[in-house]
Amino acid sequence: MRLSVASLAASLSLAAVAACSSSSPAGPSAPPENDGGAPVGDGGATATGASPTFYKDVLPILQDNCQKCHHAGGIAPFALESYDNAKNMAAGIVSATKSRIMPPWGAQDTSECTPPRPWKDDARLSDAEIATLDAWQKGGTKEGDAADAPPPKAPPPSGLPNANFTAQPEPYQLATNTTDSFRCFVIDPKITSTRYMNGAFVVPGNPTIVHHALLFSDPNRESLAKADAAGGYDCPGGSGNSEASLLAAWTPGGVPMDFPDSVGAPVEANTLFVMQIHYHPHGPNNAPDSTQLQMRFTDQAPSWLAITRLIGNFRTGVGATGDGLQPGPDDDGAPKFLIPAGAAQHAETMQFTVPARAAGIATPKLYLYSVGAHMHLVGYDEKVTIHRKSAGTSGSDPQDQCLLHEPRWDFNWQRAYVYDAPIESLPVVAPGDQLFARCTYNNTMSNTALAGSLQSQGKTAPSDVTLGETTLDEMCLGSYTFLAKAN
Repeated sequence: MRLSVASLAASLSLAAVAACSSSSPAGPSAPPENDGGAPVGDGGATATGASPTFYKDVLPILQDNCQKCHHAGGIAPFALESYDNAKNMAAGIVSATKSRIMPPWGAQDTSECTPPRPWKDDARLSDAEIATLDAWQKGGTKEGDAADAPPPKAPPPSGLPNANFTAQPEPYQLATNTTDSFRCFVIDPKITSTRYMNGAFVVPGNPTIVHHALLFSDPNRESLAKADAAGGYDCPGGSGNSEASLLAAWTPGGVPMDFPDSVGAPVEANTLFVMQIHYHPHGPNNAPDSTQLQMRFTDQAPSWLAITRLIGNFRTGVGATGDGLQPGPDDDGAPKFLIPAGAAQHAETMQFTVPARAAGIATPKLYLYSVGAHMHLVGYDEKVTIHRKSAGTSGSDPQDQCLLHEPRWDFNWQRAYVYDAPIESLPVVAPGDQLFARCTYNNTMSNTALAGSLQSQGKTAPSDVTLGETTLDEMCLGSYTFLAKAN
């Protein structure tokens, strides 16, 4: 019998609150003790002893690692396609790459974490590449011979490849320039028989105010009764529908959810979609937003079912398993999520145990396809780990394993990190295994991301921070996409 995705989603039900994000500028927020992305030392000459040149040594690095964003019309503020472009930005390129701020890539190997598999589309530069850029700048930014240049590379698609369904709700105008808004848009894909979602992406219409988008299914079409004449309704806390399942999520820096051909999420006939968008005005651009949803469907049943979940944001401990919010440094009695003003290294930890059964159905063996982290402006370091109930349930993987560490959390570059391995070689998650998210916060004005947001509101000092949905509240979430065999 084919596994029911609704039953599987129920078996992983959790107390998760919608993720929020901001597009306001933010720099590294961590105290000096943070060990992520250690700077690289001074560069030298090429292997032949000559100083690097743009066409032979630098342009290949820019093509492979920078031009995905830094091309004409790209999301980056300047292009790096020509010699003149790169020469003018040479000092900035060296500074940003030596500090590993660029290319933006949060997942790091640290003293606390060696991820279990390589990352797909890993954007990090090697030490040798960073040294080459440094040596090029120190050597006078030589142009070299244009005949040495590699062939030009076309920029990657800006959206979901081969999307076969798009929807763009009516433009939405925020009521004020100061108040966060959570708005749900009802989308009818007009599905008449079961189809399988194989990819999804969200393209914000006004990226200065769109801070996240979550896509939920609504198999009972409950959202129709909530929608106004424009096809939407206010919805803090989620879509508000009884059997909603999370299908996809987008945050700034996010890339398309682009599954292999053998993977899909079933969408039953007559199902509606509800796209929840968190709007956070923080500047003069309060123009209407019309965010586009892109999806790719297949009609052939996949071999693997995909289930995306957000796990965390527990306000208390939960049940006899000890799940939920764990004891923290500033608790007074029972665990509570509170980041005091002035705390520079405050950690909160969430725990979730994968249940053996739910709704009478045994939880199957799960393969972890991707993992991500989520906090807000106060956060600067998040680590996601697993403790397996039994050693050996994941092949050669250990009982205790770090799945992801983002030691220099950047609020503006959030994404799911996909393991680069065949499905049956991915990390295994089984019933009884415990997933942990440890989130560390810097609630002081030394946190540049927080300070900038507070100052934009006329505030000169931080306040105590608790769990919540607005940008100046906090969260502690792990995001996971699990795969299960369909039969």
